[in-house]
Amino acid sequence: MRKAAIASGVIGLIFLLAAALLAWWITPAFIARMPSDYNKTRTYDGTIRSLVVPSALATGNLSAAVKTGLPATLTDHVRVLQTAGNTAQVQDTRTITAAGSRITKTVNNYALDRSNLMGTTSHPSNWSVTPAKGIVVSWPLGAKQQNYTGWVPLTQTTTPLKYVRQQSQGGINTYEYQAIVRPTVIKNSQVLHGLPKALPTSLLGRIGAAGLIPAADIAALSRAFPGATAIPVKYTYQAANSYWIDPNTGLVINVSNNEVESGNIAMPNGSLIPIFPILSDTYRASPGSLTQAVNDAKSGSTTISTWGVTVPIICLCIGFVLIVAAVIMWLLGRTRGRPVQMPERQREPSPASTIS
Repeated sequence: MRKAAIASGVIGLIFLLAAALLAWWITPAFIARMPSDYNKTRTYDGTIRSLVVPSALATGNLSAAVKTGLPATLTDHVRVLQTAGNTAQVQDTRTITAAGSRITKTVNNYALDRSNLMGTTSHPSNWSVTPAKGIVVSWPLGAKQQNYTGWVPLTQTTTPLKYVRQQSQGGINTYEYQAIVRPTVIKNSQVLHGLPKALPTSLLGRIGAAGLIPAADIAALSRAFPGATAIPVKYTYQAANSYWIDPNTGLVINVSNNEVESGNIAMPNGSLIPIFPILSDTYRASPGSLTQAVNDAKSGSTTISTWGVTVPIICLCIGFVLIVAAVIMWLLGRTRGRPVQMPERQREPSPASTIS
């Protein structure tokens, strides 16, 4: 009986330990984090309100340089290239196409903490990554109703991600966050590569006639660049974006993005004079991508809940029952092993003792 009690107690303790490890270590450290084989593609339907063709702009052909009202598709492909402990090298490829032609494509590699999905500097030295900060491709698992800091790939700066409210998207509850990016100089070399670094001064008159630049700025340009044949241009990015996030998995379920990339004349004193948007677009998740995101969120939530809550509770219950059983068996074993004392028989007096 005592051997059975010891065995039951030991197994019970193992189940209790397993419950604690699953809930507080194994699930957070190995299950509720970005997997090493993560590979997701999302598509977004949108409209390009305004698009400038760089080659036409560089030659001064203003009429051919600007296109408007183009249906567009943005594809975002995120995959893990390799991992090192709790750090993942993640590649984010974003492509915008319109009328069957590729408008822009950027490929960025980041080092991310696999648990909170934030950019990190803790990675192998041989990784070639952009030193990003804050949220890069997805929110942390167990997203909270609070403000976060997000990474802006084009400007290589951060921006506040403000929590707004809860809202249903695709039939599941999500948290909505908003990001307002003020006009900021674009630093992404992939975006700048295809854009002219200067414009011919002959184009200024036509820009002024079109009302794109005030007459006072045209005069200032003439004074700032006397005798110049070209004037330097810098590009800025601004946005008003909304993101709907599954709070359990941190996955992006839907977006409503309104973004503008603008060309600006760079004055010698460092100020910028806006000319016109080179790319102005809006987009939201396509129906198919929205459905896939919802399914991924449900699957991920089920996995996390199963290993982080359900299985630990089962282990806890089994462990508790086994330990109680061990205590009962131990007590019963002690009772059975104790020698039984017979009651002492009363001696009868001898005949001699009765004679007085």
